[in-house]
Amino acid sequence: MNEMLAAPQKSVSEPSKRRLVLLAEFLSRTDKTRITSVELASLVHWSSALIRHDIASIGFCGGVSNGYDVRRLCDAILRFFEIAPASSEKKCCIVGLGRLGTALLDEAIFDGTGYKIVAGFDPNVNRTEILRSAFPLYPASRIEAVVASERIEYAILASKNEDAAFLASRLVSCGIRGIVNYTDAVLGSTVSARVENASPVTLLRTLSARVSGIAPDGGKKAEAENAAERICRIG
Repeated sequence: MNEMLAAPQKSVSEPSKRRLVLLAEFLSRTDKTRITSVELASLVHWSSALIRHDIASIGFCGGVSNGYDVRRLCDAILRFFEIAPASSEKKCCIVGLGRLGTALLDEAIFDGTGYKIVAGFDPNVNRTEILRSAFPLYPASRIEAVVASERIEYAILASKNEDAAFLASRLVSCGIRGIVNYTDAVLGSTVSARVENASPVTLLRTLSARVSGIAPDGGKKAEAENAAERICRIG
């Protein structure tokens, strides 16, 4: 059955993009060959209607009656967003080799993901000489030359906060398409490349904002507080 029938939407929303990428991650790990939107909803905790909407937004049809073909759906998502399959790796680099950057020197983390770390950079020359890695480590002064020669597309920024904006600007100027920003510096409007701000502090604050007002049982915080107040009065 041909499940790629409809024309994709001209623009897919950012929330839909994030959900679809997570959906592809899940599909790549399941043993099922077909799966319905209802089954997906029970596993990823989104509504089945939302899942169908997201899938339809990339032009992938089918799945209403007998489910989606898992492999074809996963491939369709990766292809639509030009996400590299494991057989065609996109080159990445790490910029900043402090504690967080050093933790990423184990390239096994990226095995089978479609992304390959090919270089690391740090302003501290001694650090690049002392650390051991499966890929070359360079002083930050060589960013432009190495990114160009290796045709690196993506960067993981784990530098000091005060260096982040300057390093990000240099990365973009030499052709980096996207940056995963592990620093606390907010780079959104300061660079022209796509940026994912992934500082643990930023993510924790975002998570706190998302759960704000929600009680542990899923109810409103106000409802929980009112119930607690009534109990106190009874006591």
